[in-house]
Amino acid sequence: MSLSPSSSAAIDQSQSITITATVANDASGQGVTWSLSGPGTLKQNGSLTPNVSSATYVSPTGSITTSEQATVTATSVADAKTSASMTISVNPPPIVPFQALPDGTVGTSYTQQISLTGGTAPFQWSVYDGPIITGWRVGGSVPDGLKLDPTTGMITGTPTAAGTWNFEATATDATDVLAFNSLSIRINPASTAKENPIPFLNQSLSPSTVSPGSSGLTLKVGGSNFISGATIDFDGSPLTTTYVDSEHLSASVPATDVASAKTASITVVNPAPGGGSSNPIYFQVGAPESTVTFANAPGSPLPISEALGIAAADLNQDGKPDLVIAAGEKMYVMLGNGDGTFTSASNSPFPVPSPPYNDATSPFTGPAIAVGDFNHSGHPGLAVAMEQNEAAVILLGKGDGTFATSTAAFADSRGMPTTGVEAADFNADGNLDLALINEFTGVSPLELGYGAGAFSPAGDLIIPIFPVGEAVGDFSGNGNLGVAIAGGGTATYPDSGITVSAGNGDGTFTSAIGSPIPLGQNLSAIVAADFNGDGKLDLAVTDADRNVVYILVGNGDGSFQAPITIPVGNDPDAIVAGDFNNDGKLDLAVANYKDNTVTLLLGNGDGTFTQASGSPYAVGQGPVSLVAADFNGDGRLDLAVANYADGTVSVLLQK
Repeated sequence: MSLSPSSSAAIDQSQSITITATVANDASGQGVTWSLSGPGTLKQNGSLTPNVSSATYVSPTGSITTSEQATVTATSVADAKTSASMTISVNPPPIVPFQALPDGTVGTSYTQQISLTGGTAPFQWSVYDGPIITGWRVGGSVPDGLKLDPTTGMITGTPTAAGTWNFEATATDATDVLAFNSLSIRINPASTAKENPIPFLNQSLSPSTVSPGSSGLTLKVGGSNFISGATIDFDGSPLTTTYVDSEHLSASVPATDVASAKTASITVVNPAPGGGSSNPIYFQVGAPESTVTFANAPGSPLPISEALGIAAADLNQDGKPDLVIAAGEKMYVMLGNGDGTFTSASNSPFPVPSPPYNDATSPFTGPAIAVGDFNHSGHPGLAVAMEQNEAAVILLGKGDGTFATSTAAFADSRGMPTTGVEAADFNADGNLDLALINEFTGVSPLELGYGAGAFSPAGDLIIPIFPVGEAVGDFSGNGNLGVAIAGGGTATYPDSGITVSAGNGDGTFTSAIGSPIPLGQNLSAIVAADFNGDGKLDLAVTDADRNVVYILVGNGDGSFQAPITIPVGNDPDAIVAGDFNNDGKLDLAVANYKDNTVTLLLGNGDGTFTQASGSPYAVGQGPVSLVAADFNGDGRLDLAVANYADGTVSVLLQK
């Protein structure tokens, strides 16, 4: 007598196997009887008569923690001395347990076995990449320079870049049962020596605008992380620059640069090693305007369903501002044509990769987008907050308006939902870091960048109860970048206010003087700029319940003067600063969600504001975010507004 598939087999818990008995020289054709010794159940197939020649064994369905043995025996009915047995090993289902994988170091050999329990050998190992959708891979990878052996689950190699890589390790056993878990490996730099920092530029240009045809001028800028040898760049061309101190520079702008109307991109560039370009601030070459009016650009509003977050930047580096919009599960890249119209980038829209521990079909991107060169490629990339996931996805720019996912995939924010992200070099080491906000969780971490699109957690920011918006700057005057965070609240939970985290220069923070600042009822958005021209950063913050904007004039030591209250529209949800009427004084534009408008507040130069004639301006339904840029190159700031309720983006050009 023989049994098929063989005399032994191995299966996992809750699986089954069909066994067939063949009896030689059984002229009676009476078949066999079946018996079971050990765990599980055995069912004779067919009519359950002695002529049955197959049976199905089902392994235990209850929980087992160690391998168990069962024996199935077939005995000839015609000759009881003729029998055959099969030994079945019943294994617990395979599990890749959560495990803390050891750190590695750039340039040092690394070897680590991923732990696995249960299952039936052999195993096939992989890092989950998720579905392939127009070239995008959802998931993560092991650190650069390492590889996962598909047969052993061993990670080996020599790391080539620092940061924390998050990935989903999967193991499929011989019975096709899949086990997986989200793991991470932190790679430390080979040296802790810092390179030149990446500068940060405040919204504090002096002057902030000039009329076309003016003579040459001296441009003064304020910010952080400036070093000797830094230059102020005017549309990418370096000016003759004077270093004042680590937070102040001045430069000569020749008359030829301001001969005709346009809007220039002002950046500060620190020299190598490290160094690089700051965030841009716009400088208008345009005549002062007595009134400010807007009209929809040709083709506006743009149909973009679920538009939530929006940012403006020169993504294809042609000197014209582009738009990137976080909408639902996708990112839209709209390349500016320089006349207020836009053309979709070649792969727009594209799906947003989802972190490996949440492969939900609706990651719900936004509302925050940070623009920066996270891998020293010379091209602007993106860090996109994931509203329904605990992360900010890192997209590396290619310089043509398209992006690739960082091999590290994302920066972990240690809580959900992630509603805020700002990029700056908080530890002054020459790499962009990320300040993240997690609404409802009580955690807002600082993730240190290592220049390869990878990040590792450092200190936590000091936050209010319901953090919703953040602004970056040296508010305390200690020479280090800090973060001001606005927190929401309700009449039932009156915890609305602002916290100011003073940077320690190493990625950690302490509470600034006077922080926290109780304020309002439901703060919703915040922006930092020098509204009164005294060289100290001020704050403007919206209150969605009280329908006002508060102006807090900074004292330069982390504290602020009593707030100035300015009425705006119904449910102000977003705010942006800029000189909209070209009078040399910073103004504010505020998006009001419930009345579908934008309110424009013209600055008086002393921290007070006056609502512009003709304001508020109508936009789409449910505006939730907005940006300012000169989309048609006429030397005047325009607006782009993401309208969530009707799924559009309004592009408003100054008339």
